[in-house]
Amino acid sequence: MRNKNLIITLTVIVTALCAYFLTLTFISRGVQQKAVNYATRNGRVDQSLRQHYLDSVWRAPVFGPLTYRDVREKELGLGLDLKGGMHVTLEISPVEIVRAMANNSKDPKFVQAMQKAQELQKTNPTTQFTALFAQSFREVAPGDKLARIFANTTNKSRGLTYSSTNEQVIAAIDKEEEEAIDRSFNILRTRVDKFGVNQPTIQRVKGTGRIQIELPGVDNPERVRKLLQGQAKLEFWEVWRTDEFAPYFNQLNEVLTAQEAAGKATGTAAATTDTAATATATGDSTSLASQLAKKNATAKADSANPAQSSQLARLFTMPGGLGANLRDTARVNALLRSQEVRAVLPPT
Repeated sequence: MRNKNLIITLTVIVTALCAYFLTLTFISRGVQQKAVNYATRNGRVDQSLRQHYLDSVWRAPVFGPLTYRDVREKELGLGLDLKGGMHVTLEISPVEIVRAMANNSKDPKFVQAMQKAQELQKTNPTTQFTALFAQSFREVAPGDKLARIFANTTNKSRGLTYSSTNEQVIAAIDKEEEEAIDRSFNILRTRVDKFGVNQPTIQRVKGTGRIQIELPGVDNPERVRKLLQGQAKLEFWEVWRTDEFAPYFNQLNEVLTAQEAAGKATGTAAATTDTAATATATGDSTSLASQLAKKNATAKADSANPAQSSQLARLFTMPGGLGANLRDTARVNALLRSQEVRAVLPPT
């Protein structure tokens, strides 16, 4: 037989590769079974605990130098027909895109045209929304220009001005919708890659704003739904500098120190009265003098370093900033809610 040695060599190589990938598949199944055992409580599997276990070993070696992530990527892939999983269809909302480009305009004609276009879309689901919107606007406001609504600072980079025609405005909206679909596709692909799903499928449906996703082996649909539908929001918070809040904290420190000193003075006076009564009853004047001397020394030490005796100084540290220990969270919250603090700190 010709090329007998070549055929034998190829057979050995293919057999070795099959055995290798089968081994990785068995290793992956073993890790998943351990996760199930870990998450089983009273005969029921807690999916959150199971996922927590899998996340904890995601980058841990499970087969020589190979991590669980490497094993999942190289194991034999089973599709939805063999393994089951999740099929998701997401759609970009053109209505929200049009509203965003119009800066949520309250113009009566714009609002009426949007409502009419949405009604038309119910009976014409295959027609592009921007075409229905343009038609509705022509009917609601014949002779009016869309540039009056869409020529704003947001759309300046898109080339829209007050002299833009309705066709140019609709073209800009169509372009923005197409770019929004591309951005959403890339974001979803990045999120899907974090699931650790073997051979996921993500594709656009041509002619629509829909994106289809297939995730074989997924058995926690709620987690997938939250991650896919989550929105990224950018927020800005005004932060006080140290030189801005330090004077208020110094003032608050003085108030709390005075309160603690008054409380200690009351406690000391009561203790002195009790001690004097005891000494008079027993006749032990040496013990009385010793106790008074100790209390006077303590009072002098507190008055010499009032900041150290303040509750504020014990809870907060200020090495270039303001911070508190995590275990003191409840005490800090109680302090900030107190009347004394509210009277000193500004409402902002």
